[in-house]
Amino acid sequence: MPDSTARSRTGRGAETRRRIREAAMALFRERRPADVTVGEIASSAGVYPNQITHHFGSKDALYVDAAFALLLRDTERLQAAGRRASTPDALRRALARTALSMPSTTAVVGALALARGNESVQPVLQNALAVLFRQSDRYLSKELAKHGWTTDQGVERATKTFWSAVFGAVLISQAGYPGGPSDIDVAATLVIRGEDPAV
Repeated sequence: MPDSTARSRTGRGAETRRRIREAAMALFRERRPADVTVGEIASSAGVYPNQITHHFGSKDALYVDAAFALLLRDTERLQAAGRRASTPDALRRALARTALSMPSTTAVVGALALARGNESVQPVLQNALAVLFRQSDRYLSKELAKHGWTTDQGVERATKTFWSAVFGAVLISQAGYPGGPSDIDVAATLVIRGEDPAV
């Protein structure tokens, strides 16, 4: 069993990681990753720059971690919007509209682009996506059970398809395609049926 010194060290490490993540989330919410320095993050978190490397590996890995942390925090808005929906169509539209309007969605699209071809941050990205999909699966399963609704896709595929459509819509918009993310019918990717098969 770890002694009290080891437990204390583990606790301090977790608290340091939390402070670094919170500082990064605040800075990355307002600015692009290229415009934020490791020194700024360290100063804001009250740590030394080398502690960021120790706990997260690199600024890029920290950005991916922080972007998904912002998104997971914002999913409370998604859940609140979904709880007010009384029909499958209302749920689809509320989730799509809210997901596309969250600033953290843009941050995650940036994180996905950053991870492309960057093997050092891909484990962080894979873990973050797994957490997002797992929490989304639980939420959608709960909503379907509450209303007696079903999905032909299966919950796991439905949530992955939904988030892929959300991120794709934002990416296309960022690439300069005319219009905006709202021009893409993200809601249609969620196939949810009520008790009446026509609903």
